[in-house]
Amino acid sequence: MKKILMTLALAAFAMTANAQFVLGGKLDINHNGNHDDDYLGGSAATNISILPKIGYWLNDNMQIGAQFGWDYTYTRTYAGADDTYTSHPKSAVVIAPYFRYNVANWNNFTVFCEAQLNVTLGLESKQHNFVGGDEFTGFPVDQSDNYTSFGLNVVPGLNYAFNDRISMDIYVNLLGLYCNMTSYEGRSSHNWGLMANMNAQDLNAHLNNFSIGFNYAF
Repeated sequence: MKKILMTLALAAFAMTANAQFVLGGKLDINHNGNHDDDYLGGSAATNISILPKIGYWLNDNMQIGAQFGWDYTYTRTYAGADDTYTSHPKSAVVIAPYFRYNVANWNNFTVFCEAQLNVTLGLESKQHNFVGGDEFTGFPVDQSDNYTSFGLNVVPGLNYAFNDRISMDIYVNLLGLYCNMTSYEGRSSHNWGLMANMNAQDLNAHLNNFSIGFNYAF
């Protein structure tokens, strides 16, 4: 019995000694908007995402793990030249298991492909602000909906290793495969397709196609 316990203990120690865990994640904060005082109104949107990550290397090329955290988006849409607007806040908990495969290595650079299963549980609201208290009958009443979203994304990325412990991931979100299904209270929506978005008209739009995360291996 002692020999069996000793063997199991040594096996567990060997697995722990050879294991390489990864801690990392992403912090995204962005804002964009416009407001046309003459005629068209405008819109503005702010997004904050806090998504820490823990991963485990199965071997030199395959990693499994999960991201989890919080995502918040606030959108304001103006109805016209005045300050009548609709606000649209969304707050959600995100759980995203993933599988990564390293495709090629060159010095400190690694090209990888990552499959991400995204599960989102959130609350979406709409509130309306009417200037002078005069409510335009075409606006719907204020409302809030709970929603659940399931998505599968396959995206390429680039990893740069600063040293044996610290590295940086760059996800190229303008390429890949995606599918998504969202269920609200009483309604649902879905979309799927191939991402190949090369038609951004300005630098800010191009930068939104990339996201960056940092990792610490131990």
